[in-house]
Amino acid sequence: MTTHQDTVYAAGFETAGGIAGDVTGDLTGGVKLTTQALAASGAITIKSGVALLTKADGAVAATLAAPTPTTDDGKILYIVSTTAQAHTVTATTIGFNAGDAAGDVATLGGAIGDGLVVVAYQGEWYVLANTNATIA
Repeated sequence: MTTHQDTVYAAGFETAGGIAGDVTGDLTGGVKLTTQALAASGAITIKSGVALLTKADGAVAATLAAPTPTTDDGKILYIVSTTAQAHTVTATTIGFNAGDAAGDVATLGGAIGDGLVVVAYQGEWYVLANTNATIA
């Protein structure tokens, strides 16, 4: 092991640019995901993390741009309503599950906790989990 300031590196991994190989052991302190709160209609600008739809006095009309093929592959985005509104999320250009115009709008059911979990792959958003959302 080599120690530099307050960072501990495994032997052979002292260079910048990430860690190669297996990492074992317990993770302490938790992992914080990037978040974006939408209190008004607009674009979900993050490609991974948590998008929170927070508008209480009406529905948010959110848009979600297509992910970049290869660059965004494997990124996971959680979209969740924190208010009892029928928010909509429109996957621009491509739709959800490669559905194009036939599957480009997800309408949440109007309850707190409604939402989607999507994963990016080759320029498409694929739905991993759906909580009370209608995709059409």
